[in-house]
Amino acid sequence: MAALLALFGALSISSATVQDDWSEVDCANAGSTLEQNVCAGRDVAALEENLRLYTDTAYAVLRENGERDSEALIANIREGERLWRAYVEAACGAVDSYWAPGTIRTVMAANCEMELIRERTHYVWREYLTPMEGMPRLAEPPRSGFD
Repeated sequence: MAALLALFGALSISSATVQDDWSEVDCANAGSTLEQNVCAGRDVAALEENLRLYTDTAYAVLRENGERDSEALIANIREGERLWRAYVEAACGAVDSYWAPGTIRTVMAANCEMELIRERTHYVWREYLTPMEGMPRLAEPPRSGFD
């Protein structure tokens, strides 16, 4: 995953001029492989942001509740996320290798990342933001697609 994020980063920050060109990419009509890679990188970044929102909200809720040692629980969740990220890197790295040397490899690996990020976001929502009684703190995240 780190390699993929580095690739997405390289695509978007190669130079000021190139970065301006990427900001003009219309992802609804991305045609070239390079445009599709840029758009996949944007989608991964947006899903990562959404995961961070759900995770940070979960930490805030756990701290608010104060019923248990919230900091120890948060440390356990963070360790789980660290291990999950290693899994994502390995799983999506395998997808990248499978599609090599084809030009579709970046988009396929990004699709892998997006699916796993969606699953993790839903997991955080279900486990830490959906109380047994009452309303969830955030809306249920989409399980598939990019809504």
